[in-house]
Amino acid sequence: MAKKKSTSNYRGNRFARVFAAVIAGLLAFVMIASLVMGALSARAASQAHVNELKQQLTTITQQKEAASAKVASLKNQRNSILQEIEQIDTQIAAAEEELELQQALIDELNVMIADKEIELAASQTREEEQYRRLRERVRVMYEHGSTSYLAILLSADNFNDFLSRYEVVSQISAYDHDLLQQLKAIKEEIAEQKASLESDKYEAEGVKASMESNKKALEDTLSERQARMDEIAAAEAAARAEYADIAREEDSVSAAIKKEAAELAAQAAAAAKAQSAASTYVGGSFQWPLPASNNVVTCRYGMRTHPITGVYKLHSGVDLRATSGTNVYAANSGTVTRATYSSAYGNYVMIDHGGGVVTLYGHMKKLAVSKGQTVRRGQVIGYVGSTGYSTAPHLHFEIIKNGKYTNPLNEFPGFKVIYK
Repeated sequence: MAKKKSTSNYRGNRFARVFAAVIAGLLAFVMIASLVMGALSARAASQAHVNELKQQLTTITQQKEAASAKVASLKNQRNSILQEIEQIDTQIAAAEEELELQQALIDELNVMIADKEIELAASQTREEEQYRRLRERVRVMYEHGSTSYLAILLSADNFNDFLSRYEVVSQISAYDHDLLQQLKAIKEEIAEQKASLESDKYEAEGVKASMESNKKALEDTLSERQARMDEIAAAEAAARAEYADIAREEDSVSAAIKKEAAELAAQAAAAAKAQSAASTYVGGSFQWPLPASNNVVTCRYGMRTHPITGVYKLHSGVDLRATSGTNVYAANSGTVTRATYSSAYGNYVMIDHGGGVVTLYGHMKKLAVSKGQTVRRGQVIGYVGSTGYSTAPHLHFEIIKNGKYTNPLNEFPGFKVIYK
């Protein structure tokens, strides 16, 4: 009997232990499930917030793109008017030189007119003197009773006297005739000189007046263009300020997205501990993202003055020169997390290489991969272009580690690059 009782107690104790272990397991499962569900619930809530932030960022990006286009348009207008002002300045300088030359011509004409007036006065004096002499001769002839040259000839005493008188009369007659002709020529000359001088002076003054009018028109146009320049400068300053405000807001939203993404990653890592290890870097060195011949760096990684806002800020990658359509390669194997368009990066791709390492390829003409796609090192993921905020075909290349930008060139110590 004692043996049976001992066996029964042993079985009871064993059952109790098993039951207790099952209860403990269930409680542990419930706790783990609660943690996982809590993490998933938090993840869902955060993901909704991220999506909302992304929508805000898209709106802000569109606004920034419009502001950037406005700045570019105003800049083009300003440059165009500046060229007009330079041309007008050149025209005004030429007009001033023409006016100086025309004034010199008028001054010379005035001197010539003064000389002609002196000559004209002298000619008038000679005319009056010659006319006075003619009248004196006629008066003397009348006082001596010599009414005609015929009477003088008939009063000769002999033939020799007649011949002498005839010669004298002939000379007097010729002199009188020449005198009358000279008087007529002098009058005509005086009239022509006066008309010519008046015509030259009138024409010169008309040319000068026309030149002054042209210069005035140029000066008015210059004033108008300068006023327009002032208006455009004010509008451009306002547009730059607007762009800066939008860019600051975009930076703020981007920072919020990064923060939310980091929190999501932490939550995902915590939730995955019960199932598998967190993501690790795929390993190996990076491949140059372009053909080896495209080794010209046009803009380095680091702080710089923004070309539109004038703000001193980080250039988060390197710009590599390449012709449009050049192949863009994945720097390492990984998963495409983004393959889309933004006004800043244009067509761009982000690849997650694990372990918090991400690469970005911007301003591409065309994409060759899509989100969620697995790519291998050296695979073509797109083609060089000039989309987004870009002034010429090039590739903007970034390497981000654990949410922080790094200098991509540090990953290519043996690769020779040329800085432009």
